[in-house]
Amino acid sequence: MHAAYFNPYNWIVELPIFLKQLEEKFPGFLVDLEPLRQVFEQVLAQPVDTDLKKAIRAQVEVAAEHFGAILANCANGFGLPAEAAARNLFDLVVGTMYLMKNPHLLTDFIEFGQLTVYRLMKNLEPEDPDHQKAKARDLATYGTEIQRLEDKFDKQNFWHGRQIRQVAKAVSDDMEHLYLTYYKTTSGISHGSAYPILSRNEKPEWVIGFKKGFWVRCEKESWIFAYLMLGQLFVEVFQLFQIPEAAHLDATAGVCMKLTK
Repeated sequence: MHAAYFNPYNWIVELPIFLKQLEEKFPGFLVDLEPLRQVFEQVLAQPVDTDLKKAIRAQVEVAAEHFGAILANCANGFGLPAEAAARNLFDLVVGTMYLMKNPHLLTDFIEFGQLTVYRLMKNLEPEDPDHQKAKARDLATYGTEIQRLEDKFDKQNFWHGRQIRQVAKAVSDDMEHLYLTYYKTTSGISHGSAYPILSRNEKPEWVIGFKKGFWVRCEKESWIFAYLMLGQLFVEVFQLFQIPEAAHLDATAGVCMKLTK
């Protein structure tokens, strides 16, 4: 959900259409969403006086984008893309929580992001002569830096150099449980595996074919999964920013308990 949606004055004027649609599908949804929205607002209003806080608050804004995509997809009947976005949000949440628990890794977190930009720069093949010259100039300017980062992160798929399950386990038992029970199935969707096109008939035999009706459940499961992840994330974020007013955070925890049941 774009950060603008968390501006309470925007909501007074008009509620985003996909939130209205979700309320129609799942009566009571907006009541459950409200404390989480308030928590987002509290974090986005916090001053940032360190690079770590800058990174964490920015990650919260990216999480808002992912959450908004999940809600919009659910509202419009696209359960599978919502599940895929929930998987992305899981990666972001556990990574951000891991960074907060290991602030000495901030440089690695930032530099891995820089390497992604450099790799894109190297792999682009512009046709425009001016762009070709610009690419050659930039590669000459940053060549040493690029090589240093490639050597540093050699064969690593993540900035922390660990598997997602390891990171989830290091963050909390609850996150490892979400990984084992939910993340694995969403990965099957995200990676284009056969998982979404298989079902059992009455015999039972495996049947190949996509049955959209079976996946309607994802329209609810994915935003609940996202809500539970964000609830855990904000507990850590509130501690980092030392936010004293926790009424909305407590209310969010209550919604998480209800959704878990």
